[in-house]
Amino acid sequence: MTTDLHSDLRTWTVPAIDAAAARIGALARTCDLDAPAVGLGRWRARDVVAHLGGVHRWAARIVTTRSMDGPGFTKSALRGDALCEWFDEGAHALAGVLLGTDPDERCPNFNPGSRSVAGFWHRRQAHETTIHRWDLERCWSSITPIEPAIATDGIEEYLAVFVRSRGKQTLTAPLALTAAESGATWTVRPAQRPGRVEIEVGAAPDAAAGLAGPAADVLLHLWQRLPIDRLTVTGDTVVAAGFRPGAAVTPATR
Repeated sequence: MTTDLHSDLRTWTVPAIDAAAARIGALARTCDLDAPAVGLGRWRARDVVAHLGGVHRWAARIVTTRSMDGPGFTKSALRGDALCEWFDEGAHALAGVLLGTDPDERCPNFNPGSRSVAGFWHRRQAHETTIHRWDLERCWSSITPIEPAIATDGIEEYLAVFVRSRGKQTLTAPLALTAAESGATWTVRPAQRPGRVEIEVGAAPDAAAGLAGPAADVLLHLWQRLPIDRLTVTGDTVVAAGFRPGAAVTPATR
């Protein structure tokens, strides 16, 4: 891992989930749940809360049963205070399950390129909850920063889980991504298999273009939350603009 986060994922993932979920719960009780969720299609704030609560329960079940069998996650149809209480219950249950599970224990996940260990879910749910916390704060113009160390780890996780092993990429030459605070850099390069890419840690000398900025801005660009003009673009602008990380993200994983 390229961040300075502790090797035991529980020391930062569970607190990150708790903090983001608490923020979501507090905002959802005091703000308009019918507010548009900017950048998320036709979703409203309530859809984000209902989606995330379903994801939390789905992840907790997989870690508890050590099985991907069973139904996927679904959005709740609850509204108002009932939705908020349902969300809080799911977030609390997920945090408890993850806190009591060694990240190195065997557990399946949905990404063929990732290790089959529970730590996948610790990390995935920390970033899932953090990104959706940002989404909801954006609904109500009350955004708090994503910590640079967590954002840097989020970039690495996104590249490994949602870019490297999935197709539909249109990258034509190597591209370097840089998180400004730490200088952490990754090179994304086209793979031999059409639509796929390879990820390298560090800036490759043959990178044709670069995207750099605060770690949170790079992460949010990867998740299609911020446009490319929020980042510093160097080298071949066509190559930089041609990297479309969102091609790997479906409505079920956004």
